[in-house]
Amino acid sequence: MVAIVVASIGAGPSYSAPRGGFADFAGSWSGSGRVDSAGGSETIRCRARYGVADGGTRVEQHLVCASASYQFDIECRASEAGGRVSGSWSETTRNVSGTLAGTLDGGRLQAVVTAPIFSAGLSLVARGNTQEVVITPQGNDVRQVSIRLRRG
Repeated sequence: MVAIVVASIGAGPSYSAPRGGFADFAGSWSGSGRVDSAGGSETIRCRARYGVADGGTRVEQHLVCASASYQFDIECRASEAGGRVSGSWSETTRNVSGTLAGTLDGGRLQAVVTAPIFSAGLSLVARGNTQEVVITPQGNDVRQVSIRLRRG
């Protein structure tokens, strides 16, 4: 009887830690999609890794994709506060870097990435173990990159 009372006193109330919007993206992902360009469309294969910190309010992303004609290697660091996202990114195969700004709500990131010579719309949507990535460059021969990834 004493052990039961002590155990219930020691347990105390339980509180869940706040969970930031990037928590849905944590882990390793892989999959494929399409690159639509002025010259046509082709299949692309991708791998992504998301390191999430500070309860899901910070993320480091590494996305590598390749097809017969295209290759890109993107690293991004971003933070979220109150649904607003800001950060920086770099694409190593073209030696381009810039900023990221947007919103994050319910596993859906809508953002714009910019650099002095490049800008693109970015949409990331995570639902369970599936993620959809859409990159829409502006003023480029690539019109859109659409990728479907699976966690694991």
